[in-house]
Parts: sequence; C-alpha cells; structure tokens
Amino acid sequence: MSIEIAPTLVPLSSLGVIRAIGPDTQSYLQGQLTCNLVKLPQDQWTWGGHCDPKGKLIAAFRLTRIEDGVLMLMPKGQLNQDLPALNKYAVFNKVEISDASAEYDCYGLVGQGALALLPGEGAVRDLAPGQAIIDGDRALLVLPKGSALPEALATLPQEAESLWIASEILAVRPWFDESLCLEFVPQMLNLDAIGGIQYDKGCYIGQETVARMHFRGGNKRALYALIGLPSEGELQMQLGENWRRAGTVVAQAEWAGQLYVTAVMSKELEADTAFRLGDSAMALQPRPYPLFDQ
Repeated sequence: MSIEIAPTLVPLSSLGVIRAIGPDTQSYLQGQLTCNLVKLPQDQWTWGGHCDPKGKLIAAFRLTRIEDGVLMLMPKGQLNQDLPALNKYAVFNKVEISDASAEYDCYGLVGQGALALLPGEGAVRDLAPGQAIIDGDRALLVLPKGSALPEALATLPQEAESLWIASEILAVRPWFDESLCLEFVPQMLNLDAIGGIQYDKGCYIGQETVARMHFRGGNKRALYALIGLPSEGELQMQLGENWRRAGTVVAQAEWAGQLYVTAVMSKELEADTAFRLGDSAMALQPRPYPLFDQ
C-alpha cells in the first residue's frame, strides 16, 4: 500500500547525515553496526542499526557508500545520540565520523511513477552529483549542499515533511525520535525483516543480545502501522468489552486528513483486532514485508 499522489518532492530538514571517511571506515563500522559492510557492494545500500552494549538500539538508518566512506541517514534526534557513541572508540582507528547534515540537501521522492523520473537503474542511482536511494516505490535523494536537482525533478511540487514520514510509517520503517533511543532491541522495530541485521557477520556492539533474541526466540514484539482520523490520546486495543493499552507509539504524522501511526506491539496480534487512539478508530495496515523467521 502506498500514498496515492502525483510525483512529489519532500525537503527533509529533520533528516540527519553522519559521514564516516578514512581507510579504516569499513573495518571500524563492521565492529559497530548490525549490517554487514564487507558484503555490501558499491552500488547498493542497506538498512543498519547501532546498539549499546546491552543490545538496545541507539539509531536505525539507511547506509550508502560514497567514494571515500559511507553516509548514514537518520532523524537528527537519533544522530544526537548516535554520533557520540560511534566516536567513542573511533580515535583508535583511521576513521573520521562527523555530523555532515549541513553539507547535504535531502529530499524524499514519492508518488505514482516517481521513480521513472530518475536516471539509471538499480538500488542506488547517480544524480551527478549526489545519489538517489531507492526504497520500494520511493526514493531518498542526497545531494551536496546547493546542488541543482535533476531537470525532471526540479519542477515537481513540494510538500511538507509530514508526507515523507507518513510514507515511512505506511512502509513500516523504523523512523523514531530521540526520546525512543535505547528503548528497543532492533528486532522490535523489524530491522531484521528489512535487511538491517545480518546474523552471520560476526561480532559487533550489542551482538550477543541481538543474536540471543533471534536464535532463542526471545523477541515477542514487532512494529505495526495504523491509520485513522487525527486524534490525541493513548493507543488502545479491544479485548472483549474492555480496552487496554496496545503498545508503544513510535512515530506519527498527519497527512491529507489522516493520522498515520507506527507502534511496537505483540507479534501475536489478530488481524481483526480493534484499535483506537483517543476518540479515533485506528485500522491496522498490512505489513508490506514478512517478519524475519529463524
């Protein structure tokens, strides 16, 4: 399911960019992140996560290669927490990890047929300068600050950032703000289901907990998307004639008169479970990918 709209650009002022460069970039990050950089081709991108030693997720991000390193794209609130954690041991390696948000312009590209406006093919497309990261029927554009958009994109209508966040929610992506850093193990946000955890890559920070959750079946929660009319209050689910708290709201955005919400809830939910948020009924949306099975 996607948002039905003509091709549209969304300037992403709240998206942060961490840049890691230097000869030890790959070897250092390989021991920090849940994704496998050794097996990541130059023309591909991947989801990834960075955990604390207890396996709690600090940040979830899209990681893409650049000529001399990598970029990690995440909400700026996550960046505030993750940058110091990434730099904790970087001093012992030939790698420079910095907040490069001010050096890039980022856009979301959404809408029916939007990808046909981009040059080339593949998961990462060259915008000369910059690149487009293809994620399903959407794209995330990353251009050096002040660079001109490709001609086919420059005349597109532009909309508020809430459109992109709504599309992230509908795609059930792990978009969350700073207040939820260190609240979840990565699997609770479906990071493994979208390719952000490789269980055969070897050791990294928090790996023991993440692996135990996978191989011993310790994780009982997952990320879901719901849609309803705008309202405020606690997300609740119906059990018989009673209502009780359903889980933890991770992100929400209003777009075109609807409220889009992601929440971490039990993996055992029935598809016909009734939900409400305040006075608004919330409809559980089909997840566009299967959960990761051992």
